[in-house]
This record gives sequence, structure tokens and C-alpha cells, in this order.
Amino acid sequence: MVAGTGPRGMLAGMPSSLPYTQVAAVTRQGRSHETNDDRFGLLDPRVEAVRLARRGVVYAVADGVSSSAAGNEAAQLCIESLLEFFTANRTPTEDLLLDIVERADAEVRLTTGSACTLVGIWLCHGVATIFSVGDSSVVLVRDGAARRLNPLQRRGGGLAAFVGMGSGVRSSMFLESLPMKEHDRFWLGSDGAFDLVDEAWLVRSCSVAESIDMVRPRFDGLHDDDATLVGIEVLALEANPWQERAMQDG
Repeated sequence: MVAGTGPRGMLAGMPSSLPYTQVAAVTRQGRSHETNDDRFGLLDPRVEAVRLARRGVVYAVADGVSSSAAGNEAAQLCIESLLEFFTANRTPTEDLLLDIVERADAEVRLTTGSACTLVGIWLCHGVATIFSVGDSSVVLVRDGAARRLNPLQRRGGGLAAFVGMGSGVRSSMFLESLPMKEHDRFWLGSDGAFDLVDEAWLVRSCSVAESIDMVRPRFDGLHDDDATLVGIEVLALEANPWQERAMQDG
């Protein structure tokens, strides 16, 4: 699995995975943290299991709770659990995503005693499925406008939902699908990332790779919180084999 974290200001420039998406990511450690508790996962055709499964692609960001010493472990475990979406002997559905996150929640509690937030996107056959728990964000930039696609699950000064919360995680998980278009750009980020970039900047930005390069100086600055930003641009819609078969049969 293509996954990443790194020291302050690390840039992870990701090559194009034509004909589907172009992806770029940047992550950095906050000055008040001993480690970078953010993790990101890029599950696309560069990963053999993803390429063979032909179930689309999944991108995700997990933000470990910094008040716990094992926040980075919780985030890493959560990201790694998503590979099951491509290896499970089950039909790829929203229910499978829910089951994976629910199992990750149990393992996070059992092995780390910590927690993390999670935001991700599954792109397949012209549909984008957003899933999230906590206050990490996904923003869609389309036709010159930006729109946040998931709620920020906060309560007072803390989180209203998170991976590691226990029995309520499944019902708390936000899950929504929408049709996608060529040239859509999706931005996934931990809460620290959206303290550094706003939606207006995302609208003005150029290609995701150039945008990440341009935003790097902001991430290299001195900031308290860890920050991770993943940009995804839809270069071409994947053909739907069921539609093609129906057309041939017709």
C-alpha cells in the first residue's frame, strides 16, 4: 500500500495513475508534537492488490489523537485496514466500508488504547463515495466552486465521533455518494491542514501536483498542529463493465 507520513515539510509527490486520477500529498509534524500523528493512504493502481481487484481507488487521511502517546499507531492501523476493501471476498459496497471501519475501531481500542479521525473517498465507475469519522475534511472543487462534502463532527472543544470510540462508531460514520465528473478535484485533509489552506485557495489552485508544491511553504512554517493534505484530480472516468455488457447484450 502506498502510505505516508514524514517530518515537517515533507512533500510526497505522487505520479499520475492514468487514466483515472492524479494524486499529490504533503504532510508535516506540528511544533508542539513529538511525532507526526497523521497518516495518509493512496490505494490506486500502483498497488498490486488494488490493480487486480478492479474496484476503483480509495484515498484516505487519518489524524491520530495527539493527547494519546499512541495516536500515530491508531492512525497507521486505520489506514492499513482499508486495504481489506480490495482483498475481501465480498462485493465492494458501502456496507463493506462500514464493516472495515468498525473492525478498525475495535482493533484501535484493543491494541493502541488511542483514537484517530478518518476521512476517505472511494472512486469507482463514475461515483465518489465519501466516508468520514471526526473532524477531518473532504472538499470538492468543481466548475470554479468549492464545497465541503462531510460534516465536522465536533462537540464543544472535542470530537463528537472518532475511530476508537466503541459501539457508536458505525452509526456515527458519515457516508454519502455523488456522481463525479472529469476534472473534479477532491481535497482530503486533517483539521490542521485546513487551518493552513482555505477553500478559496483550493479553487484558485492549478493541478493538484503544482498546488501541493505551492502550498509546501505554508506547511514548512511553524504551526502547532500536524497537517496533512491529499489532492486528487479525476482525469478520466473509469468505464463501467456492467454498462458496457448491457450495451453489448442490447
